[in-house]
Amino acid sequence: MLLPIMCAPGSGQTFAWAAWLALLAPLLVGCHGDGAARLQGRWRGVRAEGVAAEATAAANAFATGTALDVKGDAITVTTPKDTQSGRYKVVKQDKTTLIITTDKDGADDPQTFVFVDDKTVRWAVLDGKSIVFAKQ
Repeated sequence: MLLPIMCAPGSGQTFAWAAWLALLAPLLVGCHGDGAARLQGRWRGVRAEGVAAEATAAANAFATGTALDVKGDAITVTTPKDTQSGRYKVVKQDKTTLIITTDKDGADDPQTFVFVDDKTVRWAVLDGKSIVFAKQ
């Protein structure tokens, strides 16, 4: 997976949006299991966590423009630049954590969601970097 490259606002450089999209793409194909009930519904991004200070504003702008729509085993990921849909499969779950894989990326690229409470989930998009979502 590509690491996102984010530059300070006004630096004249742009984000590597493709890198962020690569992070989101794994959610786009598979089937679900019992734990999927917690993920059902519409989730709106509220902030990014774990990014460098100079990238916080840009990462938060990307996060707040991101949404997850989950119905059954279908998921749609909408970002500021793209919308993709597909199916997913739950591979592991416990009281607070749901791990899914997709047909597209397979078992080698699991996606982890940590439920803070019934209305808040943290999606670990990279090691130490997350997007926090609020249920709508």
